[in-house]
Amino acid sequence: MTTSQDKIDEYSRSIMEVSQNNKPESFDKILSFEFNDYDLHGDIVQTHESVKGLLEGHSYPKCIQNLLAEMQIAVCLMTSKLKFEGEIMLQVRGGSTHFKYAVLNSNEKNETRGLAAYDSKIDPNSSFNELLTKDSIMTIDIMPKEGNPYKGIIDLSGSSLSECLETYFTQSVQVPTKIWIYSDAPNSQKAAGILIQALPTKNPEKQKEDFEHVSVLTDTTTMAEILSLPNKDILYRLYNQESVTLYPDKEADVKFKCNCSREHYREMLTHLNPDELASILQQDGHITTECHYCRKTYRFAHDDVIEIIKDAKKHQNG
Repeated sequence: MTTSQDKIDEYSRSIMEVSQNNKPESFDKILSFEFNDYDLHGDIVQTHESVKGLLEGHSYPKCIQNLLAEMQIAVCLMTSKLKFEGEIMLQVRGGSTHFKYAVLNSNEKNETRGLAAYDSKIDPNSSFNELLTKDSIMTIDIMPKEGNPYKGIIDLSGSSLSECLETYFTQSVQVPTKIWIYSDAPNSQKAAGILIQALPTKNPEKQKEDFEHVSVLTDTTTMAEILSLPNKDILYRLYNQESVTLYPDKEADVKFKCNCSREHYREMLTHLNPDELASILQQDGHITTECHYCRKTYRFAHDDVIEIIKDAKKHQNG
């Protein structure tokens, strides 16, 4: 006998199969929207190519792939609401014996990059809570082009990254916020998220009821749908009984972009001990550096290293 739940499960599986080979045009974009009858607004973001760029060249276990993909979604949603120009960094350190850290950098253009460190004994199926412990620390650093930098600590008592960020917005930023994050990075290299946030209001009691109502509607989102359907279709399915304004003219791109360069690594080498550089040159005949974010390598030939050593001696001598 086929039950209603069986039909739902079969539908979800079919959607996920399509999702792995389908990328609507709305992927790697953030779309903002607003509820006309409520003092609430939101964002929806879906990523694919940006997730691929984040993970390419790395052999991360499944749990780390999902963590980084979720952090990428989180930073994009946060950047959309913070409205600033500059850099933003979300990082988590410490935790289980086998997890060391994960960091995700972005800017006002949603140009993201990130990496993680762990050891070979990590359980690839670890959940968010299993990766972290009471000694783990998650921070957000905001470094605007103008003004003072900001550093905040995010409470990790939630059962998921989205719950932790909700607490941060509600308690630290003092703006009621609800966040949904989905990741299928190990399989389809896709992730997505929705953020609903309160606007200034003259009727906080009504806003509280409206916020709960919209949250219940958004809870019906499935990972299968949000990782396969266009963002406008998702919003229609969720809020077709509500009055909602979309802002496609403000739709922002999301991408993986590493800011490494040959010049950057040359400058780094000039700050190393010139004797160590000379030793490497004598042994290998060249020096090769690798970017930990994108895994791109930069090779400095013999004559290049000689000039680098000269500059390193200048730095050493002040």
